Amino acid sequence: MYRLHVNDIYRYLFRLTRDARQAEDLTQDTFFRAFSSLDDFRGEKVRPWLFKVAYHAFVDWHRKQVKKPLQFTEQMPERMDTQAIDPAESLVHKEMWESAQLFLERLPEKQKQVILLSAMQFAYAEIAEVLGIDLADVKRSLFRGRQKMRRMWREEVDDEQ
Repeated sequence: MYRLHVNDIYRYLFRLTRDARQAEDLTQDTFFRAFSSLDDFRGEKVRPWLFKVAYHAFVDWHRKQVKKPLQFTEQMPERMDTQAIDPAESLVHKEMWESAQLFLERLPEKQKQVILLSAMQFAYAEIAEVLGIDLADVKRSLFRGRQKMRRMWREEVDDEQ
């Protein structure tokens, strides 16, 4: 179970914390909590259950950090194509990720969570389970979050022109 899901859990927590060390600690805490609460596991799908545990580990950590603002890095981690050598293409790709990250940070927390989980290929029902919200709320938050990001994107393009 650990080997199958550790990388996805880490990436999710890294996107939430923007701190590699903190994401590692929370990943470890997630699997510790999951192991400790195996008695509560009711045979549902493992992946959404682990993300639910990771989300709650993040929320607990975030509540402890109330006095300290979250420190975000300048860009989201990228999967670079080793064969791509065009510097212009690389720069455009980097700028798009930076803009997307800035827009994502400006969204309400629920919309940000839903978009991140959706980007990680979770089904709507799985997102609802992870976040503890109903299916209609997932769909509504995803739709509204995407709309807001599109609007921010258009405003940025209009400002540049």
